[in-house]
Amino acid sequence: MDHETLKAALMQGSEDEAATLFNRILRTVVRGALLDSMAEEVTALCGAKHHPAIDSEHRRAGSESGVAYLGGEKEPITRPRVRSDEGEVQLATYAAASTQRNLYDQVISGIVAGGSIRGVSREKGSAIGKSGVSKMWIEHGKKGVEKLRSRDLSKTTWVAMMIDGVFPANETCVVIGIGIDSEGNKHVLDFERGTSESSQCVGDLLRRLVKRGFDPREEDGLLVCRDGSQAISKAVIRRWPWAIQQECLVHCERNVTDKLKRADRAEAKRLFARLRGVEGKEAGEEAFKDLVTFVEERNVAAAEALREREDYLLAFHRLEVPAPLNKTFLSTNCIENVILNWRKATKGVKRWRESGDMIDRWTAFGLLHAEEGFRRISGYEHLGALIEALRGSGSSGGSSGSGQAPSPPSPPELPEHSPLPTESNQP
Repeated sequence: MDHETLKAALMQGSEDEAATLFNRILRTVVRGALLDSMAEEVTALCGAKHHPAIDSEHRRAGSESGVAYLGGEKEPITRPRVRSDEGEVQLATYAAASTQRNLYDQVISGIVAGGSIRGVSREKGSAIGKSGVSKMWIEHGKKGVEKLRSRDLSKTTWVAMMIDGVFPANETCVVIGIGIDSEGNKHVLDFERGTSESSQCVGDLLRRLVKRGFDPREEDGLLVCRDGSQAISKAVIRRWPWAIQQECLVHCERNVTDKLKRADRAEAKRLFARLRGVEGKEAGEEAFKDLVTFVEERNVAAAEALREREDYLLAFHRLEVPAPLNKTFLSTNCIENVILNWRKATKGVKRWRESGDMIDRWTAFGLLHAEEGFRRISGYEHLGALIEALRGSGSSGGSSGSGQAPSPPSPPELPEHSPLPTESNQP
């Protein structure tokens, strides 16, 4: 078919017909190039067809049926054979064309886009089966775990980290850590799998981070943002007793408003919003006092719990840094969003296998996928003030005014409270 005939055929058909014809022609061209390449390789090994090389140890051995993966489809071809005194000789061109590895990028892209393993294998038709797709995805997941955990963390200046947990299965918790550097960039640090969000699980995560280079010095300080978890608090105190721990005010607001009558919740939310918006120690303590006074008139036990957690709830305010940083560091929304994106990336999983490395592979994939959308934190222009404040708090040895409780015991939980069904703790 000459160019004019091809052009007329493409123009006369519909868009779908033209695309089908074009793809068929493209496969024909690729098929022809493959056959020519195999013929050239045979000639290089054995010499010309009618003038074989006398000193060659290879000889032609006819041909047989074979397959090649062209354009994502399985294509039957006739491949030449070559033999030597030691037996069959594998042609490099045929080996490259006949491997399912040619479909690797297409398979991975299909699953990343939200397709299931079964669905992707059906889409490829007879080119690759479900087991082949599964093997490729397992390989991709292992590479993701290796990529995440092979990063050198020692060359980055870290300002803060956030820690939270997610429950992919009933008896499996994955504790996730993200870090914020001195330029305001967010990084997925690592994760640790356990049966619960225990201090042992969090401690194992922190130990591995230290081995990889995440080991801030006391004179530089570190801000750790977390929810009300006692386990996280204990693990951080054991590892970095001088670190400033800021408890998430959004989680605290949910816990407190859950203890109030519906008619009082709007005012409580307003007072919490005021607390999250004010700048500095004095304004923070004033807003906190007004909040506690309001809650005490309606629930004495909840107000007392707030007082006992004051150092952790006002830790960031006491650093005396600009208010534009409040949005990032007075809540764990940064890591909550990571977990939300992780859930979206792993929504295709219908049944988690808790044995083996399935959860690790999918977690690494989900976290790296979420990291692709990271942007710098709000108010990153003011991080210099936070860095200076943390250095001052670190050199003071973690006094009670710095936001860190002076003794190892963690702050008490609110009375009669069970975790709310948030993205961070919902099974």
